[in-house]
Amino acid sequence: MDPRQVRDGRLARQRLVGAPYPDLAAAVDHLAAVQSQEFEDACWSLARRTSGELSGGAVAEEVAHGRIVRHHVLRPTWHFVLTGDLDWMLDLTAPRIGAQLRTQLRTTGLLEDRDRLVAQVGAIVEAADAPLTRREIGDRLAERGTELKGQALGHVTLSAELDKIVTTGPRRGSWDTFVPYASRIPSVSLGHDEAVARLAGRYLAAHGPATARDFAWWSGLTLTDARAGYAAHETIDLGEDLVDLAASPRYEPVDPTAQLLSLFDEYVIAYQDRTLYEAPVAAGGTIDVWGGNLLLVDGIVAGTWRTRKSRRKADPTTIEITPARVLTRDERQRAETDAHHLIDHLDRPSELLWKDVE
Repeated sequence: MDPRQVRDGRLARQRLVGAPYPDLAAAVDHLAAVQSQEFEDACWSLARRTSGELSGGAVAEEVAHGRIVRHHVLRPTWHFVLTGDLDWMLDLTAPRIGAQLRTQLRTTGLLEDRDRLVAQVGAIVEAADAPLTRREIGDRLAERGTELKGQALGHVTLSAELDKIVTTGPRRGSWDTFVPYASRIPSVSLGHDEAVARLAGRYLAAHGPATARDFAWWSGLTLTDARAGYAAHETIDLGEDLVDLAASPRYEPVDPTAQLLSLFDEYVIAYQDRTLYEAPVAAGGTIDVWGGNLLLVDGIVAGTWRTRKSRRKADPTTIEITPARVLTRDERQRAETDAHHLIDHLDRPSELLWKDVE
């Protein structure tokens, strides 16, 4: 399959071009899970795919009180998922995440006390009058005679997430809060094979065409499970191990486009092999697509961008774009149009700055 067709197919399937999702829940429903390790960046990833000019605050409100929850569920890292999907997804993914976490718990000397500490966290959150931040949980553990801070405390609260003891509630400033899992998340039970097949179908519907290795990377499942998940559906082989659902829309050429993608956007992070997004840059070599805010032109990385906040609150935030090659006038204009959508989303005074080609 031609690389341009792959890129165009993914751009359209993920609603980076064409008709947007009608609302945030529809976006998360279709994408199945959206990495949200960096909360504000993930809010932009969702907002840019959704109809209307949604501010970061509007996205955060939906995550706090609506059908979307932020939880460690894939790989492991934070993801936005629908509250109705989290329970069965955790049944599927938590065992492998927990196995990775046990190594870290052993390193910090907490493995033997894991279950006791998780139970304490659950009791603390259940008894609280309001959602608690991780630091507040640590303070209350200290009152009970257990001093946990930093990474050690994070490992324990993550364990409580995997055990379905806690999940996240409303953000408090830039901090997550935790609430009892059962207060937000309905119980949904699926057998292992059914869950693998459902997740594989959801992944391909939103991210295809993609290889089984891509799905295994994204989900954190074994390659054996990933292949079994694909095999549960009627698929088509597109060459180079790329697979898609037979019922998925075919690949139509996409109009020229330029976008400012946030850190860990699904267009990039959802695939183990990202070489088809790379292009030579002016300074030689290619841009690292494994992390960072990326300027995308026609589905290919053409630069980077970042936001710089002034130390003075009265000064505007600067959106700084650094192209990796000389852009045409039309490409630059399309990038500026997308940057102004980002400015609307940030909902704070902002200005655009172009840097020299690197």
